[in-house]
Amino acid sequence: IGKHGHTIDSLQYIANVITHRSGGEKRVTVDAAGYRDRRRSTLEAIAVRSAERAARGERVALDPMSAVERKIVHLYLQEREDVETASEGNEPNRFVVVSPV
Repeated sequence: IGKHGHTIDSLQYIANVITHRSGGEKRVTVDAAGYRDRRRSTLEAIAVRSAERAARGERVALDPMSAVERKIVHLYLQEREDVETASEGNEPNRFVVVSPV
């Protein structure tokens, strides 16, 4: 899996490049022992805790994460009316900020 999923993310990227170069249109997802589902659950839990802190008036900056992980957080919190999310920083240190509305 690699640290923070970097190894399977890299394998997935390579598999998608090969698929698209050979004319394929489907996306390839590489997973190991349910890592992707566990990581999604962890990110959603982090998003909830951060949203609760932000709803109390605190601006919360999360750790840097990949674009895919940032998207999970943004989508999970988009229905909440009491907080908003934004990505800040530069790759590879781009991170999500959860702020009160």
